Amino acid sequence: MKSYRLIIGVSLLVFVISATGCNKGSDNSAVMVRVNRGTITTADFKKQVEELAPQMQQAVVADPKARRDFLDDLIGIELVIQEAKRQGLDRDSEFKKRQEMLKKELESRMQEDVKNELFNTVLKKEIGDKLSKITPPTDQEVREYYNANKDKIVKAVGKPVSLKEIEPQLKMRILQEKRRDLYVAYAKGLREKAKISVDDKVLDSAVTDIAQPKNLDLSSLKAQAVPKKEETKP
Repeated sequence: MKSYRLIIGVSLLVFVISATGCNKGSDNSAVMVRVNRGTITTADFKKQVEELAPQMQQAVVADPKARRDFLDDLIGIELVIQEAKRQGLDRDSEFKKRQEMLKKELESRMQEDVKNELFNTVLKKEIGDKLSKITPPTDQEVREYYNANKDKIVKAVGKPVSLKEIEPQLKMRILQEKRRDLYVAYAKGLREKAKISVDDKVLDSAVTDIAQPKNLDLSSLKAQAVPKKEETKP
């Protein structure tokens, strides 16, 4: 079962591999580059830039050469995809099988997104007021928490740390635990009214399967352009 976070939004992961596409819009639909019979639109370009790390995004925005290098990479990706289609790889049975798997995975993630939205909506409705009234931990609470969890803190950090060094993190942790306690109490009330049965054999089987080493799967590799770094002269 998925572990849901309290009162948060969950971004839907969209599996789009190709740099090409047809995105409608007054500006975003403008064709930036024509590559044989394919196109790279403004929307395609923006989408690829937005998936970059912030520093790389800034390079594309601020540096005309980095921007053109990035666009050249997108053109290269489009050419490779066109060549794959020319060879008929998009009609290959194995390729179609992988596409079906990706489609099912996307549908599953959409369902999880809906579940998360329902989860957060009912918590806001049922315990939202209580969550909003939780007060920040006092200095005394933080000190007591620190003293009670010194060994765990040292193990997590890897060395002894003073209360002053991690006081902000501890305050946040205590606040999160108070919120979780409210959720646990609410879920416990629902559990007491529910009929629940657990098949331990199925559980053990699932854990065994998870523990098995997985084969390296390259099918989900994504074609993505990356701005080139300028060489620094000694």
